[in-house]
Amino acid sequence: MSTASTRSSIENEKSRLTVVKLGGSLLDLNGLVDTLIAAIGELAFPVVVTGGGPSADLVRHWDNCGRVSQNEAHKIGIAAMSFNGLLLSRTDGRLAFVGSRSEAVEAAARGQIPVLDVMMAIAVEQAERPDSPEIPESWDVTSDSIAAWLAEVWHAELWLLKSVPPGAAPALHVDKWFGRASQALPGLIWVNLRASESGPVRLTLPLAAAAN
Repeated sequence: MSTASTRSSIENEKSRLTVVKLGGSLLDLNGLVDTLIAAIGELAFPVVVTGGGPSADLVRHWDNCGRVSQNEAHKIGIAAMSFNGLLLSRTDGRLAFVGSRSEAVEAAARGQIPVLDVMMAIAVEQAERPDSPEIPESWDVTSDSIAAWLAEVWHAELWLLKSVPPGAAPALHVDKWFGRASQALPGLIWVNLRASESGPVRLTLPLAAAAN
């Protein structure tokens, strides 16, 4: 199939786009890219959003010490997600760092898995969709909710790749805003990526508010 035909096929399947949030706690996982690809290999059009991990923890620490404002910390935290995505994408040629949905389509047409420059993608969507939901600038809103925000504006299912199973109360393992951010999603799938025998778990939306 030609590149043009492949791109046309993917464009026709835009409704099958899936936002895949890779938890920042997984960035030290041995064989991460192979494990990631194995977990999402059946998805027609995955777009990976990388969590902030230790980079975001440093931003939070500086915020707590008063070195940056909460507004600045929020923006830098999103930049940390982009940094981790760039770093991840450079470790394997099967991945491509992209800044928008259209660039993700092009990467998928080349047979690569798009890894999102989250900061750029949010800016693009907010410019093109002025009526898109606001993203509160608070530590109640971390990478899980930001991935949910992107999934909502793209009308896409969200997969959360985590270091833990969802358990009886999955809301305890996401940020406080996630219940609101995810309530309009067409679907939510949870995968414990550190457990090789654990498959995808479909969760019922909306999630109950976390009691933390």
